[in-house]
Amino acid sequence: MFDPSSPFLETADPLAPAQKTSFAEERLKLAVQTCELLPGSVATEAQIADRFGIGRAGVRVALARLSAVGLVHPIRRAGWKVLPVTGALIGDIISARRQVEPSLGNACPDPAAIARMNALAEMIEVLEGQSDPASIVTRRGYEREMLDILMDAEGNRLIANFLSGLWDHSDRILRFLDTSHLPPFVAGNARALAEAAAQRDSTAIVALRMAEVDAFREYSVTGLMRNRTELGVTADVDNASENNGQQWPDGGKTTGTDPATGSGTMSNKGAT
Repeated sequence: MFDPSSPFLETADPLAPAQKTSFAEERLKLAVQTCELLPGSVATEAQIADRFGIGRAGVRVALARLSAVGLVHPIRRAGWKVLPVTGALIGDIISARRQVEPSLGNACPDPAAIARMNALAEMIEVLEGQSDPASIVTRRGYEREMLDILMDAEGNRLIANFLSGLWDHSDRILRFLDTSHLPPFVAGNARALAEAAAQRDSTAIVALRMAEVDAFREYSVTGLMRNRTELGVTADVDNASENNGQQWPDGGKTTGTDPATGSGTMSNKGAT
C-alpha cells in the first residue's frame, strides 16, 4: 500500500528546474516593480542573467511570464524592454481600478481576517508621516496586506488576480514617481477601511477605495508634471543598441535621467 508519509520516498529537490524558474520569475518581477530595472530600460537575457546570477534558461522563462502580465516586452534582435511609465499607462490603471475595485464591497472577512486588518491599521498609523525609506516600504507592505486580505474575502479568484496585477502596476508607478520633490504617497484611511470591513459596510468600503484611487491620480499627475524626463522619441532598437553597450542595461538606460532626479524613462510607447 502506498504511504505518502513514508520517509523512504524521494523528497523534492529544492534546486529542481521548477524551483529555479520560480525563483527567477520572483526575482525579476521584484526588480521591475521596485524599479531596480528602470522603466523603459532594455537588456539582453545574457545581461540579466549575469547581473542577477540566474541561469539563462530561467531568465528566458521568467521574462516570458513577465511579458504575459505586461511588465516587459521583447524587442527583436535587441533584448527585453521594461514597460515604460507613461501617462496613458497611468490612465489605464486608474480606469481599470475604478471599474474593478468596487467589487471589494462584497468582501465578507472572517473574525481572524478582521483582527489582522485592525492590527495592520494600527501599525500603519504608527508609520504614517515617517519619511525614511525603510518606514515607507514597511508601511506600503502593510497597506498591501490589508488589501490582499479584503481581496481574499471577496472570494472571486478571477477578480483577485486582476486586482493584484493592477496594484502591482500602481506600486511600480509610485516608486517611479517618488522623488525628493514630492512627499511619499499616503494611502487611504486604513482604520476606516478595517472598520468598514468589520461592519461589512459595502458603501463605505467602495467610497474609501475610490477616494484612494482619486488620490493616486492626483499624485501621479503631480509627479508627471514635476518629472523632467523627456518623452521617448527614438526607436526601441536604437535605445537597445545604446543600452547593450553599457555594463548594465538600466545603468546606461534609454534617454532619460538618473533615478535620484527622475528615475527611468518615460515613453509614448506602451507594451505590445
